[in-house]
Amino acid sequence: MIGSEAVIGLPGDNKVEKYNLGGKSESVVLPMPESQQTLLDTSIEFNGEQTIMKFTKIMKEAGEIEISSADNTFLWAHGSNDVLGYHVSNRASVALNLSSGASETVAVPNKSAWLAHGIMAFFAWGVFVPFAVQSSLLRDLLPKGPLWYKLHRGFNSTAFAFFVVVFAIAVTFTSKEGATHFDNKHQKMGLAMFIMAAFQVSGGVFRPHVPEEGQEKSVVRKSWEVGHRVLGVTLLACGFWQMREGIALYAIKYSVSESGEGSLGIAYWVWIGIMTALIVLGGGYFKFRSNDSSDD
Repeated sequence: MIGSEAVIGLPGDNKVEKYNLGGKSESVVLPMPESQQTLLDTSIEFNGEQTIMKFTKIMKEAGEIEISSADNTFLWAHGSNDVLGYHVSNRASVALNLSSGASETVAVPNKSAWLAHGIMAFFAWGVFVPFAVQSSLLRDLLPKGPLWYKLHRGFNSTAFAFFVVVFAIAVTFTSKEGATHFDNKHQKMGLAMFIMAAFQVSGGVFRPHVPEEGQEKSVVRKSWEVGHRVLGVTLLACGFWQMREGIALYAIKYSVSESGEGSLGIAYWVWIGIMTALIVLGGGYFKFRSNDSSDD
């Protein structure tokens, strides 16, 4: 847990030491100063089947989290080799009363909130936004008239409404858990996407109108169309990356098995592949057909 302390054993180095957990990357997981390395009777060995680590720790030490004789919350984790790295699924929290010996596994909180965050993000960026793009690019498959535009506007509006809720959940529960806002790549990308999406929606609302039949588009209208498409493609690509990153973060936070995360990841990319193929191939086909008809 970030901001906490840990006793870490490295079998390859035959070391058991106290560490400060400054973050999830190895560069900020650092051994405590030598003056704080007060563990007693330390040992770590691999017996061919198990890695066994032993140590004795003083319960109350200056500048460190105190271990109570009553209720405590401990976290354990292990990797799969001798290299210090971030553990994905091999970890858990345990509540332990050192007086009575009673213990129970502690569930990581707010699982439903983060699950809702992920599901709504998928519908926003994995369903509604691709459908909005497809309704524009594949408009020749729809009845003539404003139906394509109504679908395009409706899907985009619904996606943005979902995204506002997704963003609000993230900010609210990040604060509730006492974590730092906009600290990792996923959080920073979420903020950037929220700002870009707000510009995109505002641009759609206050767009320059289409000229009357027979009139040429103004420079402002042409510039808006280019900017709208470029920003839309950028947001869609960011959304695809952001959702997969979110699956990985959820798997880490709630100890989802590697096979479970892998299966969900495959299903996700299959869906995204289908959506992308419809946009790229379908849009390209109708663009080519339109140019071909113009030449005729």
